[in-house]
Amino acid sequence: MKTMTHSKRVSPGPQLVAKRAFDPWRHGEPSLAEVMNDPIVHLLMRRDGLVADQVWPVVREAQSRLDRPLCSGAARAA
Repeated sequence: MKTMTHSKRVSPGPQLVAKRAFDPWRHGEPSLAEVMNDPIVHLLMRRDGLVADQVWPVVREAQSRLDRPLCSGAARAA
């Protein structure tokens, strides 16, 4: 009978961590503008028959109802 062993996961040394690309999820959530520029989000919008120019007006409408900016990218995307 085989027994299962648990291996300890070793984190990479500092030299490897420094070479990684910046990951906004490691430092909080990305901005809405960053999310809207993500290629995966564009694929999902295309699947749903949407483009960013259709989504940003909805963001601006929500922003106006909240009486505060949701993100700095909403005004520029107009």
